[in-house]
Amino acid sequence: MKRLFTPFFIIAIAAILFCVYLLFMDETGWGTFATIYIGILAIVTFLIDLLLKKAKIGLGKIFLVQLAIINVVGFIYFYGERTQILEISDDFDQDYVSIVYGVENEKGLSINPYTWTKTIEIPENGILLTSSDFNTNLPETEMKFSPGILLGSEQTEKHLVGIGDYQLELNNKTYKYRSWKIQEGFCCSHSSNEVKERAVELLAELNRTEKASR
Repeated sequence: MKRLFTPFFIIAIAAILFCVYLLFMDETGWGTFATIYIGILAIVTFLIDLLLKKAKIGLGKIFLVQLAIINVVGFIYFYGERTQILEISDDFDQDYVSIVYGVENEKGLSINPYTWTKTIEIPENGILLTSSDFNTNLPETEMKFSPGILLGSEQTEKHLVGIGDYQLELNNKTYKYRSWKIQEGFCCSHSSNEVKERAVELLAELNRTEKASR
């Protein structure tokens, strides 16, 4: 009986019970999709648990192997959830926020492989110029007002929409940048014209910065 209740077996049973709950209790419409993914996780976990038990390597080793796998998978998951938080003022009135990378004489973002969260203050014009490399980035991005209200939360109707990664050419230099749109309401979208207009604004800001540094 003790050999039955291993970490993977408990996870598999819990996942199956959660699937049943989603199928009958979820009202968001996403229950069926979530059930498929969680159900696959339950089956895979159960099969790995079964194979380890059939190997007859001893209960202690089974526990160690399963806990090691759980720790590795957990670390990989949470490492992929590292988040940069773009902070804007409470009265921020721009529709877009952009970070332009590789700009000489500008401040770096101080992000390294060991950074789990980073708050980045965005200027009032919505354009942050940084000397950091384009790859100096965290996997997830959120935005909040300076009082701490996250966009997309129940405390505000505003959402953050990722526009994409692009590059600009100015004075024989190539600058890469990321842009986000602040939009109200549930629907979140942007057009190619908006992307072009944003590029023009960023070129103008880069041009002003280069002239000021001469």
